[in-house]
Amino acid sequence: MESKEFLSREEHRRDTYKLLSECYYSPDEGLLNTLRESDTSRGSLYSEISKNSPTTNNVESLKIDYAKLFLGPYKLLAPPYGSVYLENARRVMGDSTMDIWYTYAEEGLRVDLKEAPDHIAIELEFMCFLISKEIEAALNSDSINTTRYLRKQKDFLENHLAIWVLEFTDTVEANAETEFYKHLARLTRSFIKKDLKRLSES
Repeated sequence: MESKEFLSREEHRRDTYKLLSECYYSPDEGLLNTLRESDTSRGSLYSEISKNSPTTNNVESLKIDYAKLFLGPYKLLAPPYGSVYLENARRVMGDSTMDIWYTYAEEGLRVDLKEAPDHIAIELEFMCFLISKEIEAALNSDSINTTRYLRKQKDFLENHLAIWVLEFTDTVEANAETEFYKHLARLTRSFIKKDLKRLSES
């Protein structure tokens, strides 16, 4: 079994990806509750999101900002889909999207999603899933699968999420009207860069 320090660090990574993922879904009372209940003792990112979390009074302005950035109905200011940044045609549902679809399917995940599989929230949630599988293997003293899922995380960041998240978060930060989404973009960018660096050095 892995050390308590290792497991605590990996649980923190898992929970951070989960929290970031939830922040990229449409804002509602559920998101506000999640942010209010975030365990700020788990690290600086939790504290930063908590300090800049929206209140009930400004959730409507958050919804408007979210729609302008990620939904439309006209031109999206910050498309939340990897294929827009990875495909030369800057389009949704390109070859990179299908690659993501197969990546999820290989892990036995259902892919009949309402959103395209390369949506930022879904890719962040997939990282949470991979870390959960790693933790499960570590708790079972399964070093082979612990290492395998660590490698899968690194591969997913290198081949998918980390490739486009920098341009995406720059675009969000430049176009967001609310401080919440500007700050979320900065936190997402910083966390993924650091996480990829850590995985590459381990």
